[in-house]
Amino acid sequence: MTGPAPSYDERLAPPPWVWLAVLSVALVAAAALHSGAPGWRAVVPYAVLLPVAVLGLLLASRGRVTVADGVLHVPGARIPLDHLGGVTPLNREGTRRMRGPLAEPRAFVATRGWLTESVRVQVEDPEDDTPYWLVGTRRPAELAAALQRR
Repeated sequence: MTGPAPSYDERLAPPPWVWLAVLSVALVAAAALHSGAPGWRAVVPYAVLLPVAVLGLLLASRGRVTVADGVLHVPGARIPLDHLGGVTPLNREGTRRMRGPLAEPRAFVATRGWLTESVRVQVEDPEDDTPYWLVGTRRPAELAAALQRR
Protein backbone atom coordinates (compact mmCIF):
# COMPACT_ATOMS: atom_id res chain seq x y z
CA MET A 1 0.00 0.00 0.00
CA THR A 2 1.30 3.40 -0.89
CA GLY A 3 0.04 6.83 -0.01
CA PRO A 4 -0.86 8.26 3.38
CA ALA A 5 -0.47 6.29 6.56
CA PRO A 6 -3.32 3.92 7.37
CA SER A 7 -5.95 5.15 9.81
CA TYR A 8 -5.77 1.74 11.50
CA ASP A 9 -3.10 -0.96 11.38
CA GLU A 10 -2.79 -4.04 13.59
CA ARG A 11 -0.65 -7.13 13.28
CA LEU A 12 -2.48 -10.27 14.40
CA ALA A 13 0.56 -11.92 15.95
CA PRO A 14 0.07 -14.61 18.58
CA PRO A 15 0.70 -13.48 22.16
CA PRO A 16 3.50 -15.04 24.23
CA TRP A 17 1.18 -17.60 25.88
CA VAL A 18 0.31 -19.06 22.45
CA TRP A 19 4.01 -19.37 21.57
CA LEU A 20 4.66 -21.07 24.91
CA ALA A 21 1.72 -23.47 24.49
CA VAL A 22 2.56 -24.46 20.91
CA LEU A 23 6.28 -24.94 21.62
CA SER A 24 5.45 -26.95 24.77
CA VAL A 25 3.18 -29.28 22.82
CA ALA A 26 5.86 -29.68 20.12
CA LEU A 27 8.47 -30.43 22.78
CA VAL A 28 6.28 -33.02 24.52
CA ALA A 29 5.45 -34.65 21.15
CA ALA A 30 9.15 -34.77 20.26
CA ALA A 31 9.97 -36.30 23.66
CA ALA A 32 7.27 -38.93 23.16
CA LEU A 33 8.66 -39.82 19.74
CA HIS A 34 12.20 -39.85 21.12
CA SER A 35 11.26 -42.20 23.99
CA GLY A 36 14.90 -42.68 25.00
CA ALA A 37 15.98 -44.05 21.61
CA PRO A 38 19.73 -43.79 20.94
CA GLY A 39 21.50 -42.14 18.01
CA TRP A 40 19.78 -40.15 15.31
CA ARG A 41 16.32 -41.20 16.58
CA ALA A 42 17.01 -39.09 19.65
CA VAL A 43 17.59 -35.91 17.63
CA VAL A 44 15.23 -36.10 14.64
CA PRO A 45 11.91 -35.50 16.48
CA TYR A 46 13.27 -32.30 18.05
CA ALA A 47 14.98 -31.19 14.83
CA VAL A 48 11.71 -31.57 12.91
CA LEU A 49 8.85 -30.74 15.28
CA LEU A 50 10.25 -27.60 16.92
CA PRO A 51 11.11 -25.83 13.62
CA VAL A 52 7.71 -26.84 12.17
CA ALA A 53 5.98 -25.33 15.22
CA VAL A 54 7.98 -22.10 14.91
CA LEU A 55 7.23 -21.93 11.17
CA GLY A 56 3.52 -22.37 11.85
CA LEU A 57 3.56 -19.59 14.43
CA LEU A 58 5.46 -17.28 12.07
CA LEU A 59 2.94 -17.95 9.31
CA ALA A 60 0.09 -17.21 11.73
CA SER A 61 1.80 -13.90 12.56
CA ARG A 62 1.62 -12.60 8.99
CA GLY A 63 -1.98 -11.37 9.18
CA ARG A 64 -2.80 -7.67 9.46
CA VAL A 65 -5.98 -5.66 9.78
CA THR A 66 -5.60 -2.31 8.04
CA VAL A 67 -7.90 0.56 7.14
CA ALA A 68 -6.22 2.66 4.45
CA ASP A 69 -7.22 4.56 1.33
CA GLY A 70 -10.92 3.87 1.93
CA VAL A 71 -10.47 0.08 2.09
CA LEU A 72 -10.63 -2.43 4.93
CA HIS A 73 -7.86 -5.02 4.48
CA VAL A 74 -7.97 -8.28 6.46
CA PRO A 75 -6.11 -11.55 5.94
CA GLY A 76 -7.44 -12.99 2.69
CA ALA A 77 -9.79 -10.20 1.66
CA ARG A 78 -10.51 -6.51 1.36
CA ILE A 79 -13.63 -4.40 0.94
CA PRO A 80 -14.15 -0.70 0.19
CA LEU A 81 -15.55 1.24 3.12
CA ASP A 82 -18.33 2.50 0.81
CA HIS A 83 -19.79 -1.03 0.82
CA LEU A 84 -19.99 -1.18 4.61
CA GLY A 85 -22.93 -0.32 6.85
CA GLY A 86 -23.17 -0.48 10.61
CA VAL A 87 -20.10 -1.20 12.70
CA THR A 88 -20.39 -2.88 16.11
CA PRO A 89 -17.42 -3.49 18.43
CA LEU A 90 -17.86 -6.78 20.30
CA ASN A 91 -16.47 -7.81 23.66
CA ARG A 92 -15.40 -11.36 24.54
CA GLU A 93 -18.95 -12.69 25.01
CA GLY A 94 -20.29 -10.97 21.89
CA THR A 95 -17.44 -12.39 19.82
CA ARG A 96 -18.01 -15.88 21.23
CA ARG A 97 -21.69 -15.70 20.29
CA MET A 98 -20.98 -14.38 16.77
CA ARG A 99 -18.46 -17.19 16.20
CA GLY A 100 -20.82 -19.83 17.55
CA PRO A 101 -24.56 -19.86 18.26
CA LEU A 102 -25.43 -16.62 16.41
CA ALA A 103 -23.07 -17.18 13.47
CA GLU A 104 -24.45 -16.67 9.98
CA PRO A 105 -23.04 -19.32 7.59
CA ARG A 106 -22.52 -16.77 4.80
CA ALA A 107 -20.59 -14.33 7.02
CA PHE A 108 -16.92 -13.66 6.36
CA VAL A 109 -14.84 -14.34 9.48
CA ALA A 110 -11.30 -12.97 9.71
CA THR A 111 -9.98 -13.69 13.17
CA ARG A 112 -7.53 -15.82 15.08
CA GLY A 113 -8.19 -18.20 17.96
CA TRP A 114 -6.28 -16.03 20.42
CA LEU A 115 -8.28 -12.87 19.62
CA THR A 116 -11.17 -12.67 22.06
CA GLU A 117 -12.67 -9.40 20.78
CA SER A 118 -13.86 -8.37 17.36
CA VAL A 119 -15.82 -5.92 15.23
CA ARG A 120 -18.96 -6.87 13.31
CA VAL A 121 -19.24 -4.92 10.08
CA GLN A 122 -22.48 -4.97 8.08
CA VAL A 123 -21.98 -5.40 4.30
CA GLU A 124 -24.27 -3.13 2.24
CA ASP A 125 -23.09 -4.13 -1.25
CA PRO A 126 -26.15 -5.36 -3.25
CA GLU A 127 -23.93 -7.62 -5.36
CA ASP A 128 -22.43 -9.35 -2.31
CA ASP A 129 -24.49 -11.97 -0.47
CA THR A 130 -22.19 -11.80 2.57
CA PRO A 131 -24.30 -10.32 5.39
CA TYR A 132 -21.41 -9.14 7.55
CA TRP A 133 -17.72 -9.45 8.30
CA LEU A 134 -16.48 -10.49 11.73
CA VAL A 135 -12.98 -9.05 12.14
CA GLY A 136 -10.88 -10.14 15.12
CA THR A 137 -8.86 -7.43 16.84
CA ARG A 138 -7.24 -6.53 20.15
CA ARG A 139 -8.60 -2.96 19.85
CA PRO A 140 -12.26 -3.14 18.75
CA ALA A 141 -13.15 0.44 19.69
CA GLU A 142 -10.23 1.85 17.64
CA LEU A 143 -11.03 -0.31 14.61
CA ALA A 144 -14.72 0.63 14.79
CA ALA A 145 -13.81 4.32 14.96
CA ALA A 146 -11.50 4.01 11.94
CA LEU A 147 -14.25 2.27 9.94
CA GLN A 148 -16.84 4.90 10.87
CA ARG A 149 -14.58 7.83 9.81
CA ARG A 150 -15.00 6.96 6.10
